[in-house]
Amino acid sequence: MKGLIIGFICFCSFTTIAQQAKMNDHGDVKVVWNDHIKDSVFRDFQERIKRTKILEAIAQDINGYLALPEDLYITFDECQSSNAFYDEHSKKVTICYEMVVYLYELFTTKTQNQAQLREMVINTTLFIFYHEMGHALIDLMDLPVTGKEEDTVDNFSVFLLADGSRKGSVAVLDGAIAFYLMGESEQNVPLKNLQLWDEHSLDHQRFYHIICMLYGSNPTQNQALVRRKMLPLSMTSRCLEDYQKTKKGWLKVLEPWIKK
Repeated sequence: MKGLIIGFICFCSFTTIAQQAKMNDHGDVKVVWNDHIKDSVFRDFQERIKRTKILEAIAQDINGYLALPEDLYITFDECQSSNAFYDEHSKKVTICYEMVVYLYELFTTKTQNQAQLREMVINTTLFIFYHEMGHALIDLMDLPVTGKEEDTVDNFSVFLLADGSRKGSVAVLDGAIAFYLMGESEQNVPLKNLQLWDEHSLDHQRFYHIICMLYGSNPTQNQALVRRKMLPLSMTSRCLEDYQKTKKGWLKVLEPWIKK
């Protein structure tokens, strides 16, 4: 778990865009825990996470760089379903233990190497965390959203993680692969039975969009995405343009909230 703490701290990109915050700071990211976890496996997992102080490290990092209009809470919890979400009423980002278990099961279709499996789960959890943090910031800061919010916060996660480091790029890649594997699990489902009305894009669409954004963030570093045929060559020029627009957009809306 120590590596997960280091990963969260190193991946955060707020330091590279810090300047004087124009908005008043009235809140902090705070860690909360459910002390009534029923599942014994999840209880043990929670105790191990608590000992690592990972969420406290995340909270401290974010609080050092972003002014918030009110308190925001982050936690792992038992949810009775595989999920991760931001609740606008409680102002809380929750990563469900069931989601972590699901990710382990999902990635076992990709690798049986335990070290690689663990890294892929950690990386995808990172991607999901910042995705939900994007929802939280949109709500707390009343940020404008001119398209699908779910796509917007996928972009936010890429924006933060794809910071030019190899670790950041791999985290985004693993997050994308998770969506690809989810899509593969539904490949035999008739189109009419897919939840086309859902607020999320289809899993394979999310995969290609995230891969495109990753390539656009650093084409030289991520050239292997084209060589490995994960990204069609015909998409690459658009990926460069789309990433720059996304980066410019997030920098612009966050600028008043970024601390010196």
